[in-house]
Amino acid sequence: KHGDMLYLVLTDQVARVNNDAVEVKARSSPPPVRQSAAATAAPVAPVVEDEVDVFLSKQSGLVDRPRDEKLCHHGANAKCVHCAPLECYDEGYLREQKIKHLSFHSYLRKITGGLDKGKFAALENISCKLRPGCREHAPWPRGICTKCQPNALTLNRQVYRHVDSVTFENPSIVEHFLNFWRETMHQRIGFLYGRYEHHKDVPLGIRATVAAIYEPPQESTPDSIRLLSDEKQPLVDELASRLGLVRVGWIFTDLVPEDLQKGTVKHLRNIESCFLSAQECIMAGHFQNSHPNPCRLSPDGYFGSKFVTVCVTGDQENRVHMEGYQVSNQCMALVRDNCLVPTRDAPELGYVRESSNAQYVPDVFYK
Repeated sequence: KHGDMLYLVLTDQVARVNNDAVEVKARSSPPPVRQSAAATAAPVAPVVEDEVDVFLSKQSGLVDRPRDEKLCHHGANAKCVHCAPLECYDEGYLREQKIKHLSFHSYLRKITGGLDKGKFAALENISCKLRPGCREHAPWPRGICTKCQPNALTLNRQVYRHVDSVTFENPSIVEHFLNFWRETMHQRIGFLYGRYEHHKDVPLGIRATVAAIYEPPQESTPDSIRLLSDEKQPLVDELASRLGLVRVGWIFTDLVPEDLQKGTVKHLRNIESCFLSAQECIMAGHFQNSHPNPCRLSPDGYFGSKFVTVCVTGDQENRVHMEGYQVSNQCMALVRDNCLVPTRDAPELGYVRESSNAQYVPDVFYK
């Protein structure tokens, strides 16, 4: 097989050719053939992807277009450049439909398309830690080299998202969750249980459908929440699994009453302040790292996360409003490797740690 090592040994005997057979006498017998490490390595278990990922991977992903009566001059069974189906990642179609981010499977079709069919495409997870096992120098902080040093990180907007929409099966799910704030004026956190489904409004999109909200033990005030240890969490996950549900995200409130008689709340989160604070982004990154997305195209077997964040706050009309978010894979890496911390005086700003004797932190740039 490829990679096996063969040994050839010279002989000092003359081969004697007979009519019946050919005999070759060797001075010494060759050593046994050694198999390569790849041949002896244990087989890698296949990646078990989510059902929605398996379903979307089998879809064509093409966006059908109707026949244009003015530009198409062919029959009903023919196609031309004006009515031919478009790829799911076509920029003109996304711009026309006001779709800001590609769906994750549209992004996969884009990088695996072309002549090479994605032969060299690999979804590698970002790492902000030193690569272990470097023998060229003493361990950090006494030495570092380009082989073990992580690459500098330039923050960019992620062009795709793993979940394109969040919906609730019925309004009573949210109303029951908000009753705690209405009665106490204290904020609240809950975990969303539901399923991932195909979202037809976006090409190859994914929707998180919420069926229940589980509220873990917590201590809350009008402006803070502290989660407590939950011994029932494994039991809740087991019960949800038997019902065909998984934990798809988390929800929290940030509501400040404006007029109790009218039932209005203040509009605090906007472009002038922030949509998510640094602490909330770090917490979202922590939850997303705890719920990785299985992916067969990644060498690690996972890439990104489908875990969503839902914030309940006031909108521009001072009504209770919900917004869904996800942090990027770059933020997940910074949070996982303990490189990002919130600031004390500005909730919208995060702070990147400086390198110390205990930890090396790569350079982080923004453009």
